[in-house]
Amino acid sequence: MVKKIARKKIVRKSGLSPVVTTVLLITLTIAITVILFLWFRGMVKEGITKFGRNIELSCENVNFETGYSSGTLSVVNNGDVPIFNVNVEFGEGGNYQRKEITEFSGGVSWPSTGLPQGGTFSGNIGGEIGSVSEITVSPILIGTSSKGKRTFICGGQYGQEVAV
Repeated sequence: MVKKIARKKIVRKSGLSPVVTTVLLITLTIAITVILFLWFRGMVKEGITKFGRNIELSCENVNFETGYSSGTLSVVNNGDVPIFNVNVEFGEGGNYQRKEITEFSGGVSWPSTGLPQGGTFSGNIGGEIGSVSEITVSPILIGTSSKGKRTFICGGQYGQEVAV
């Protein structure tokens, strides 16, 4: 009688090789680092300065008057900070739009160097905004940053509501 010897199959459970595992861990670490870097970079504002200090502090020194009549917007700079441009926010019934108006009707342009101390400007914006019930004019300042000249809108409490 011949005895049959049963052979057992040896099953090896193999995982990833150490080289593949190391590459995957390094790739994952780099991906997480890049994501965190981009997230933090988006949270940090770029520093813009004017007169050697943060441009937001220069907004406090802006002193200007605005008026609106028959589609014509007038701006007078009474302060010692030049106003590079103005941002006009207008709306009716809760719908608001914001525009930086550089070209006015009739070929009139905002001064390219801005509105200096004591400077006045008047331009027709009636075609730009249509019929609205509210207009808010905010000054735009220009300052310097690590990337060159940058503009900054002095919004919020520095804007002036204009009677329409």
